[in-house]
Amino acid sequence: MMEKENIDRAYFDAMYENSNDPWNFAGSAYEQDKYQHTLTALGGRHFANALEIGCSIGVLTEMLAPSCSFLLGVDISEKPIQIARERLKARNGIQFGVFTIPREYPEGKYDLIMLSEVAYYLSREDLELTKELIFDSLNPGGTLCLVNWRPQIEGCAFNGDEISRNFTGDPSYINTYQDIKDNYRIDVMQKP
Repeated sequence: MMEKENIDRAYFDAMYENSNDPWNFAGSAYEQDKYQHTLTALGGRHFANALEIGCSIGVLTEMLAPSCSFLLGVDISEKPIQIARERLKARNGIQFGVFTIPREYPEGKYDLIMLSEVAYYLSREDLELTKELIFDSLNPGGTLCLVNWRPQIEGCAFNGDEISRNFTGDPSYINTYQDIKDNYRIDVMQKP
């Protein structure tokens, strides 16, 4: 069986070329409910230093910001980062950057890492490397929040359940929250 490659920057650039919000993050009631559910799963905690991998146009970033002293949102494509910067230009403590995870990974240590609906775009090898980088960059006691679309996405190596099992089955983490809906799931873990 042939190993699936990462879905690359060109794919996402093309998506954002056709629309500023190709997945309707800002307008979809489904997305808004999922974001609220994500915040609830974090238990109302405050995080000193947070990283959001795959922040897109910054809709979830904006909702996470009040719970974070500092929040770095990263995405593979420049256009959504420009939109996110504009959306949140008046907010202090938020920065954005273009990174191709895991080949480019932001320096620093984090109390929260949000990996929402992006891990299945990685190859098996890059998923494992991303997992290592996340673990290494989480502070002790830090929180990893995974949000995953469960159905298989065409061209992707994994579905959301496979991604979640890959992380939640790792004894390096303490699983603190899990909720599985028809279309998505949220898993929250803590680094000992």
